[in-house]
Amino acid sequence: MCATAASFASHRIATGDQTSVSTRRLAAAIAPILPLLWTTGALFAAAVAQGQERRALEEIIVTAEKRAESLQDLSQAVTTLSEDDMDFRHVDSFVDVSGVAPGVTVAKNEGFKTVISIRGIGNEANQNASANPSVSYHLDGIYIASPFALHTGFLDIERIEVLRGPQGTLFGQNSTAGAINVVTQAPSVDAYDGQLDVALGSYDLLQTRTSMNVPLGQRAAARLAVSSHRHDGYSENIVRNEPLDEADSLSVRARLMWLPTDTVRVDATASVFSEDTNGAAQKGILDPTPDKRELAQDSANRYDLGSRLYSLVVEWDAPGVTVKSLSSYQSDEITVVRDNDRNDFATLIGQGTFLLPSIFDPEINDQTTITQEVNLVSDQPAWGWDWVAGIFYLHTDVDIVIREYLDFDTDGVFDASTATREQVLNFMGEAGFISDSNPERDSLSVYGQGTYSLSDRARLISGLRYTNDEVYSEVTNFFGRPPGTQILQTDSRKITGRLVLEVDIGSDAMIYGAYTHGFKPGGSNLTFGREDVIAPKLVLPTFEEETVDAYEIGLKADIANARGRINAALFRYDYENLQFQATDPEVFEGGVGNVPASTVHGAELEAAAFLTDNFMVDARLAWLETEIVDSFLALDNVRSDDATNALLVMGESLFGAAIQRARAAQIIDVKGNPLAKSPRFTADVMLRYSGRVGAWGTLEAGLRYLHRGEFQHRIFSSPRTDRVPAYGVVDGMVRFERDDARWHVDLIAANMTDEDGVNARFTDVFGVGATSEELIAPRRYTLRFGMAF
Repeated sequence: MCATAASFASHRIATGDQTSVSTRRLAAAIAPILPLLWTTGALFAAAVAQGQERRALEEIIVTAEKRAESLQDLSQAVTTLSEDDMDFRHVDSFVDVSGVAPGVTVAKNEGFKTVISIRGIGNEANQNASANPSVSYHLDGIYIASPFALHTGFLDIERIEVLRGPQGTLFGQNSTAGAINVVTQAPSVDAYDGQLDVALGSYDLLQTRTSMNVPLGQRAAARLAVSSHRHDGYSENIVRNEPLDEADSLSVRARLMWLPTDTVRVDATASVFSEDTNGAAQKGILDPTPDKRELAQDSANRYDLGSRLYSLVVEWDAPGVTVKSLSSYQSDEITVVRDNDRNDFATLIGQGTFLLPSIFDPEINDQTTITQEVNLVSDQPAWGWDWVAGIFYLHTDVDIVIREYLDFDTDGVFDASTATREQVLNFMGEAGFISDSNPERDSLSVYGQGTYSLSDRARLISGLRYTNDEVYSEVTNFFGRPPGTQILQTDSRKITGRLVLEVDIGSDAMIYGAYTHGFKPGGSNLTFGREDVIAPKLVLPTFEEETVDAYEIGLKADIANARGRINAALFRYDYENLQFQATDPEVFEGGVGNVPASTVHGAELEAAAFLTDNFMVDARLAWLETEIVDSFLALDNVRSDDATNALLVMGESLFGAAIQRARAAQIIDVKGNPLAKSPRFTADVMLRYSGRVGAWGTLEAGLRYLHRGEFQHRIFSSPRTDRVPAYGVVDGMVRFERDDARWHVDLIAANMTDEDGVNARFTDVFGVGATSEELIAPRRYTLRFGMAF
C-alpha cells in the first residue's frame, strides 16, 4: 500500500502539481487511518497465502444500442459502471462521473446547472433554455429532457452506460457528443428482498438508501427505493454566516411490473426528487478571502429543485420482433436566488475594487415534457440484416422568469421594479436583466439501423435518422428592448446516420472503423442585437443548428483468457456551427451564437487486468486536442463590460453610441483557441483487491487516483477568467462482507489529500458579467453499514 501511494505521488510530480504540498497533504490524510491500512495489509498477506482459483473479467451486458449485447461486441466507445463500481469510485451524482469514463468532463455552471462534455463537446449555450445539451440522458430507456434532472442523483442503480461519440441514429438529435444511459434495478417476481444502508461521515453526513422488491403473485412485482442525503456545507459565506455546498435531498422511486401474458411486459415508474438548500459556493475571483472555502457575499443564496418523472413502458415479444412503447411525462421546477456579482460590496471597496452589486431574485425555470417512442428490435435476421427501427416524439414547454436587480446607488438595498407578463416590462427602480419567456420545442424523429454479416469475421452496420425539430418562443424583455413580446421560430430538418465496419481479428478481439453524421437543432435567443449601423451585429434572434462529421477507429480485445481487457479508440471530429454563449456590442444583448468550424481529435484507452487472483488494476485514460480552425469574430462580455464601465464613470450614456463602439472595439478573432472544457489529459487509475478473511467473509479494497488536466472554461481563453487548473484526487475504500451477504461495512476516504480542485469557472453573460469558481468536494471520511433482508 505504501508503494502504491508513492507511485501516485510520483505521478503527481509528472503532471506538474505542487509536489511538496501534495505529499504533505497525502501523508496527513493517510495518518489517521494508518492502523486500518496496517490491518488491511496483514489481511492481504493472509488472503494471498490462501490462494484462489484463477479469475477472469466478467462479460458485461449493455443495452447501448437498444438491444442486450456484450460490451465487447459493440463497435463504439462505451464505458459501464455497475452499482459496485459506483460505490468504489464514490459516484453518487453526475458530477462524480467526471473522468471515470475517458474523455468525460462534468462541470458545474451558475451553481445549479450540470454541463457534461464528452471529447471536448458539451452545452456551451446552457444559459439558454431553448438550446439542447450535446449529451443526451436516458433513464431506463426514457429520454430525459430537462438539464435540471442531472441534479437528482442516482437511486437504486443497476448500471450506467456512457456512450462516447456522436449518436446519429438510435439516439436523438442532441447527442452530438454522446449519450448516458442509466439503468435502474427492475422489479422481479422471483423473491421478496430488500437492502438498506446507512452512512455517517464528515460534515455531519447522514445518508440512507433503501430498496425493496415485492412479488405480487406470479405475474406482477413492485419495487420501491428511497434515498435521503444530508450533510453540512463544505463552504461558508462569512458575511451572512450562510453555509453553502450543503445537501438536503429526498429521492423516491416506485416501479410496478406486470406480465399480463407470457409475451407482454408492462413497467410503470414514478420518480420524485426534491432538494432545498442555500445552493453552491460560487466564489468570485475578486474575493480576497484567503480560505478557498470561505466567501464574502452580501446577498442571500437559495436553491430549490423539484423533479418528477412518470413513465410507462410496454414490451411485446411478437413473432420475429420485439415491440416496445416508451411514454413519459416529466416536470422539473427550479427556483434560484443568488448573489449575481458573487462578492461583498464593502469588502471589494476596502481593497480598492468596484463591482456593481447584483442579485437574481428569483430565476425560475418550470419545464414540462412529454415523450413517446415506439421501437422494434428484430429477433432474427430479415434478408440477412439484424435491425432496429423506431419513431420518437417530444414536446417540451419551458416557462422562464428572470428578475435581476442592480444596486445603482450602492446603498445596500435593491429597489423594486414593476413587471407584468401582460405588458412590456418597465425600467423602474433598480432593474437589471429582467425577462419573461416561454420557449416550446416539438421534435419528431424516425430512425432505423441494421447489421449485416459480410462473412464469419466481418459485419457492416448502417443506420439513418430523420428529424424534424421546431422551436416556438414568446419573449418579453426588460426596458421594452425590443418593444413588446417577440415571437421567434426556428425549424430544423435533418438526416443523420452512421456507417461502421467491424472485423474480428481473433476469437476475443475486434477492430472497427466508424463514420457518424450528427446534428443538434437551433433555437431562439432571449436577447439579441437590433441594429448594425453603429457596430456589427453578433447575436441574432435565432441561432443555427450544429453538425458534426465524426471518424473513429477502435479496438476491443480480451487477452490472456479474459484476465485482461483492452479497449482503445482514435477519433477525429469536424464541427460546423458549434453553439456557444455569445455577446453583442449592444448593452444587455447576449445569446447563443455559432462558431463556424472547429476540430476535435484524440485517443482513449481503457485497460483492466488481474495482476494476481487477488489484485486487479483498472486504468482509463484520454488524450484530447481541440481547435477553432476558421477565423471567427466574437466578443468576450468581460472585456466589453470593462469598456462599458470605463466610459460610464466618465458620464457616457449606458445606451449611447460611444459605449456601443467601445464595446465593439473589444471584438477578437478566436481562431486557434481550444474548445471549452476540453482537458488535454484525464486519467482514472484504480488498484483493487479482493480476498478471503479466514472463515469470516470477504475483504475488498480499492485505491484510486483521478487526474483532470487544465482546460479553458470558455472559447475566449482569457487568462483572467477562463483558465481552470489541473487537479489530482486520491480516494480509498475498504469493504468487509459476510459470506452470507446479509451485511457489509464500508470505510470510505474521499479526496484524501484535501485537494481544493476547481471543478469549473463561470462568467455570466447577463448582468454585471462577474466570474466565479466552484470547488470539488473536500476531504471526507464515511462509515457505511449495509444489510440485505
